[in-house]
Amino acid sequence: MLKSIFVATLFFNILATASAVANPLALFVEQCLQYQPDLGQDKLVSFQSVEQQAVEFEKRTLALNNINDRIQYYRPFANDSLNRQGLLWCQLHLADELYALATATNTQRLIDQLLQLRPPYDQLGQRLVAIRESQWELIQKSKLHSAQASNNQALSQQQFTMQFNQPDCALTNELNADSNNTNIEIRIAKYLLKQPNEHCRKQAWLAYQIRAKDKQASALALIHQLQQQHAIAQDYDNSAQAQLSLHDLTPQLLTQFLASQTINLDIAPWNIANALSRVSNSSTIKPIATDAFLQKIFESLKALDLKFEFITVGDARVDHSKIDKTTSPSDSQQNSLSDTQLIRVWHQQRLMGEIFTYTQDEQHDPLNVDSQLIKQTVIGHQFGQYSLNFPSQLTHVKQQQKLINALSRAIVSLAQGRQFYFLTNRAQNTEAHAIATQWLAYYLEQQLNLPKLSKRHRLVAQYQQQLWVFRAKVSLAFYQYKGDFKGAQQEVWLSHNQSLSTAFEQSFGLPWPNATDAIFSYQAIANQGINHYLPLWQTALAQLIIAKTPAQISPNEIFDLLVVNETHLTLNDQLERLIGLPIDPHSLIRRFKHAGTTQE
Repeated sequence: MLKSIFVATLFFNILATASAVANPLALFVEQCLQYQPDLGQDKLVSFQSVEQQAVEFEKRTLALNNINDRIQYYRPFANDSLNRQGLLWCQLHLADELYALATATNTQRLIDQLLQLRPPYDQLGQRLVAIRESQWELIQKSKLHSAQASNNQALSQQQFTMQFNQPDCALTNELNADSNNTNIEIRIAKYLLKQPNEHCRKQAWLAYQIRAKDKQASALALIHQLQQQHAIAQDYDNSAQAQLSLHDLTPQLLTQFLASQTINLDIAPWNIANALSRVSNSSTIKPIATDAFLQKIFESLKALDLKFEFITVGDARVDHSKIDKTTSPSDSQQNSLSDTQLIRVWHQQRLMGEIFTYTQDEQHDPLNVDSQLIKQTVIGHQFGQYSLNFPSQLTHVKQQQKLINALSRAIVSLAQGRQFYFLTNRAQNTEAHAIATQWLAYYLEQQLNLPKLSKRHRLVAQYQQQLWVFRAKVSLAFYQYKGDFKGAQQEVWLSHNQSLSTAFEQSFGLPWPNATDAIFSYQAIANQGINHYLPLWQTALAQLIIAKTPAQISPNEIFDLLVVNETHLTLNDQLERLIGLPIDPHSLIRRFKHAGTTQE
């Protein structure tokens, strides 16, 4: 354990103990920082079989993984810098424990034995190998996290002012009333909407992209240097090559993929607000109670052998009169959803887990739809739990879509439960989880026959898609670059301005002469690295499955294969059964293009 982390542990212990009664989050941070897993690695070898050793390994690491998930669950509730910093140190503490676990001698011995067994044991071994190889030395990892935190903090600052060298670009009347608003994102959005002069809008947008450049530059340079050193230590030429190799891709293949996803909207980012104001927004529908809409979803899911048991929870105690062991899931569906705070999800008489529901108070809460993992399903060890938040009424098609997506994420997470956490959790199983979620959401939208989104919402989606594509191209250029960002070598990096400006123009119709400045405009380049492209790839795969799966394969069969996957098929095996060969990355990119998988 690093001395700096130990000091932080003492610091947060003192603060958390003082405020634990009033602040449950502080208590959680305190308990997390004190957590020391009893892995007992020396005792694993006492079991007679490797399979038994794997089960014991799961038991002894499950608490660590559950705490890690709880960090993500609590993150939206961390409203002040102390709580956010506490969660960060908690995450670093668990990362240190995982590092010790992954590099332990007996873990290596267990991995070697697992790789010789049948699924899912060999898959667990492969996943542990991937985790081990992704681990960083503690000092390097500490530097990386500190640099990422510095970059995030710089971008999250709202105390910026809008000043104009050209008096004609100032909007005195429209924005004076908003002068006390410290949220720069709101102020720049209003300016871009109100300013009729395109030249002024462009200058304001470009200035906003580099608002924190001076504070970010050294942090981003350090992140690039650390990633490059890590890649070279693994015998790769650059960090883009190293990270893409985990997904059987190369920088050249990623370039081809991003080209296939590029569409010229012919609307520059500084003009998008103006363009949206001229497009109709007719997605308002006759309001429907969220309870009634959820009932329609649950009815549609019956065809997939899913059933839902509604349970009322009062005063933090479950009403056991409604949870008699003789009660079947179908009987419980007669309960009113409006009284429900917990939904048990069943598949073919097997309990998969629970969803806690929270109806938002329209007078106090922002009306939004969201879902969040509480605890991951691990067969034989624990049932999964998810939270689902929603307003009492849905008034837009977009809200209906969000609720479908949120519920789909929850169901997929509960249904994809395996007997080992590392084969189940979304963070370790990103691709399979994302593809299954998008397929299930599409299935529900078709079953419910949702109205089409308004032209405005479709334009927003297309714009966001192209912004994602462009930023993925920027990330690729940044992590392929092997030089420095200061001195004489800085000019080498700035020589990328032309190619990135062309990439910007391919999506938005106008050039960005200093397009290398884009690295200062979004957090993902520091936090996700080259993997910023992954959601695009996952969406393209999901759309290919939807478009190319033969009609004779029923939705029920697709659900069993793609979501439940009891036979432990790899993603390649699933793709082969659903869309047929070839499924190598080069062929998939070609098939994406011909199937028209660019998101609309």
